[in-house]
Amino acid sequence: MIELFFSFALMAQTGADTAADIAPADATAEISSDSAPAEADMTAFDTDAALAGVNGWLNSVETYRARFTQIAPDFSASTGILSIRRPGRLRFEYDAPSPLLVVADGTTVAIEDADLETVDRVPLRSTPLWWILKPNVNLAEDANVTDVWQEDGYIYVAARDRNEEMDGTALFAFNPESYALEEWFVTDSLGYTTRVSLSDVETGMRLNPRLFVLDEPEDDRRGRRQ
Repeated sequence: MIELFFSFALMAQTGADTAADIAPADATAEISSDSAPAEADMTAFDTDAALAGVNGWLNSVETYRARFTQIAPDFSASTGILSIRRPGRLRFEYDAPSPLLVVADGTTVAIEDADLETVDRVPLRSTPLWWILKPNVNLAEDANVTDVWQEDGYIYVAARDRNEEMDGTALFAFNPESYALEEWFVTDSLGYTTRVSLSDVETGMRLNPRLFVLDEPEDDRRGRRQ
C-alpha cells in the first residue's frame, strides 16, 4: 500500500542489490564480438561530463511539476502529480482512488493515508530524495555513485548511501541531451523494485508553499473546528 514510502525510507541490502539488479532488463546483456561498436561507444562515454550535466540540471531547478506513474513490485500502477520546490520540498499527490499523499517539507518526508487517518514521517536526509532535493547537489559527493552509463536513450546513475545508513541502490535515469530527470528505480528491503516515471514536465512555475506542509490529522481537525 505504501510502496513508494518504503522504497525511499526502508531501503535494505539484499544478496543481489547491485545496480544491475534494478536496471532495465537488457542493461546486463553480455556484449558479444558482434557488438564491438557498442562497446567502443561505452568506452568513450564521459562519466565526469555526464555527472556534471546531471548536477547542473538538478541545481538549476527551482520549481518543477510533472505527472508521475508509479509501478509497484507487484506491477500495480498508481498515478498522480509530482511538485518540487527546491531545496528540500516535494509533494506526491496520488490520483483517486489511492488514499496516499507524500510530502517533503525540507526536514521530513511524510506519508498520509486518508483512509486510516495516519501520517508517518522519516527524516528527509535518510532517503534518496535528499540527493536530488538538497542545496548544491553533487551526486558524486553526496552519495556513493557505483555506476554511470548511457543506454537506450538515458543516462543512468546508480547510487547508494555513502554513510551506509541506507543499504540498497537507487537508479536514476536522465535525458542525455537536457540531463533532465525522467525516471528512477528504488529497491525495497526484500530486493523488489519500485519504478517512478515522469511526463508532462513543467518548470519555473509558481507553487503555493502550502503544498509542502502536511499537518497531523488531529491538528488538521482541530484547525477546522476553530
